Amino acid sequence: MDDKRKRDLEDVMRTESRRGRRPVDLEARKKRDELLNDMRKLLMIRDEEEFLNATRAAGLRDGSQEFEKVLRIWREFRP
Repeated sequence: MDDKRKRDLEDVMRTESRRGRRPVDLEARKKRDELLNDMRKLLMIRDEEEFLNATRAAGLRDGSQEFEKVLRIWREFRP
């Protein structure tokens, strides 16, 4: 079974298994998963300049609270 069809089937099964309970926002879950994957990739960057360039490319601006927060987290994550 190809990956897309398998993901679609898993989404339907997840939705059906939650029937009668609070609905699952599949689009929000997908965006969250993509964001987490992107953040994992960013955390694996070893060079600070490369990390800064990647965060700028992701839309964060120098000096913004978000930029400073991810830079602090990245620095704490470094061994």
